[in-house]
Amino acid sequence: MQEVQVEILKQKIKKAWGADMEKVGDAVIESMGAQWHAMLSKAKAHVDLRENIKKVFLSGQK
Repeated sequence: MQEVQVEILKQKIKKAWGADMEKVGDAVIESMGAQWHAMLSKAKAHVDLRENIKKVFLSGQK
């Protein structure tokens, strides 16, 4: 019986708030994508820094 009640409530919520929930969902997905790209850029910057530091120390070992 609880499952039926949940399904009824889902339908009512979708009817009342569906359009707004879609907009919020789109905004969340867009933001998460931007955050993901920022994390990848930050990680690449760290790798690049380490590589550059490594090159500096290795070039001094002549």
